[in-house]
Amino acid sequence: MFVSFSLGTCPSNTQADASAYVHYGRSMNTRLIYALLMVCLSWTAVAWSAEEGEAIEKTVKEAAMAAATFSETRDKQAVLKLYTKDYVGIQDGETETRDAIEKWLSDYESELNKGSTLRFISVVSNLQVRMPGPTAWATYDYVFQAIRKGELEAQDSGQCTTLLRKEGSTWLIQHEHCSKTRLMK
Repeated sequence: MFVSFSLGTCPSNTQADASAYVHYGRSMNTRLIYALLMVCLSWTAVAWSAEEGEAIEKTVKEAAMAAATFSETRDKQAVLKLYTKDYVGIQDGETETRDAIEKWLSDYESELNKGSTLRFISVVSNLQVRMPGPTAWATYDYVFQAIRKGELEAQDSGQCTTLLRKEGSTWLIQHEHCSKTRLMK
């Protein structure tokens, strides 16, 4: 963007008229400076929002991927690091905490250590992010499949709303509410 302006010359010989013209010119300069400042700040906000939006999307997708690849990685922290310490969620009407996620991962790891072939596949789609400030929320559709010995054992699909809070430079999941899709009657 290129902006050009000129204050021009004073059209009158009187001191009073010149003073009024200079005052008017300063007012125009001030308005122009404010306008340019607003454009710059608006551009920064748009760029910041896009960058932050991408970071939020990454957190949501990374949480799904970390849970789905747990059978190979056995890395609980890859999952837990994406949730706040005070996380509380709702999964199909059941309350879930960060401790409950950790227990589920421990139980699943124990089953894997006993030779279980149960694996999970998780897909996130239609991800929409909204960010009104230091908190954000995302809505998305999910498909979660349980595979055992290469065969589909179970499948859920539904919708989630995830609330995120920024801690330092990282977006963490603070609350999540997911519900299975209900069959139409």
